[in-house]
Amino acid sequence: MSKMMMDRRLFLGGAAAAGLALPGVSFASPNTEKRFVLIIQRGAQDGIHVLPPYGDPQYKALRKATRIPTPGQEGGALKLDGLFGMHPELGALAKLYRQKELIVFPAIATGYRGRSHFDGQNQLENGSNRPYGSSSGFLNRALRAMPSQPSGLSMGLNYPLAMNGKAQVWHFAPTTMKPPSDDFLARVEEMYADDPVLLGTLDAELLESAVSDLGVQERNGISSGRDLPSSALVAGRLLAKPDGPRIAILSSEGWDSHSQLLQKSLKLMPSLNRAVANLQTGLGSAWKDTVVMTVSEFGRTAAENGSRGSDHGTGGVSFLFGGAVEGGRIMGDWAGLRPQDLLDGRDVRPTVSTESVLKGVLGSHLGIPEGHLEETVFPGSRTAAAQTGLLKA
Repeated sequence: MSKMMMDRRLFLGGAAAAGLALPGVSFASPNTEKRFVLIIQRGAQDGIHVLPPYGDPQYKALRKATRIPTPGQEGGALKLDGLFGMHPELGALAKLYRQKELIVFPAIATGYRGRSHFDGQNQLENGSNRPYGSSSGFLNRALRAMPSQPSGLSMGLNYPLAMNGKAQVWHFAPTTMKPPSDDFLARVEEMYADDPVLLGTLDAELLESAVSDLGVQERNGISSGRDLPSSALVAGRLLAKPDGPRIAILSSEGWDSHSQLLQKSLKLMPSLNRAVANLQTGLGSAWKDTVVMTVSEFGRTAAENGSRGSDHGTGGVSFLFGGAVEGGRIMGDWAGLRPQDLLDGRDVRPTVSTESVLKGVLGSHLGIPEGHLEETVFPGSRTAAAQTGLLKA
């Protein structure tokens, strides 16, 4: 792809992040205070490790080498109820649960039933009922279906399929490169003078206010996708702006855990925990109008493998949280971990549809009509009815 022919959406997102912005322009007015953030845990999160079912009689036998100790023991899970605990490094999420601002889905899955990371992520992000059912993403279509048609926000190096489409989305990958010259800015402005997409370009002041206290390492971490906490802080600040975006997506990499699950968790869990806290900090008073959901392409096997990890499975864990969430609950049936209770004798049996929860949030929280959800945002999903009762009245 030549520099002159590169995707203008991506070019403008990266240019704005570098301070390249045209005078006097900013986000289009969103006309809504409601915000939604999707955090994708890429690689297939191990739900049993994130949410250890310490009260299930089969748990200890299935996870001999990777088991999280019982609540109350040293390094033990953070107790939620008599069956489930939270990973000990997820204190921010456990706190939200206690504050009744977080719902746990212990056995959730999309309609995908294969084992491919690529196909699973494709189906999750395109919102259809098959991996290559759409070239656009469900979040982009959701933006277009919202009554006010606000802009969206993507953080990091790679542009996610979920945001692909015709709606205005700002792809933010901050850089420490030397700012462009005034002459270059003038030439870019002239080149795109008649392009309507520029009407929503991020201005330099807006971005600087979001990243002003971040160091070089943190900015580079956002750009490469390695620093979820910093990405969450900046996303929160941008979402909090009166004229800021209203839907954002963050990607957390590295959740594939075929081996050494405990060692990998030493980085993944604290990173997710800090990201949750930073997102809340960045949003400030806008937290009360925000819903956040964590998702992964599929879950892992109930039993650990010989490499102290777990293999590709089906049912996993999602968290739904935010100031607008009616939390403090664990939703969905838990089939159990006995061989006869598992899907195909190996996987956590999913009892909640990811699409159902997303439809419930996008409809009730963002005001997207049911017809648009069924036909446009999640085509082919009529069997997955929108989940109700997720949000505060």
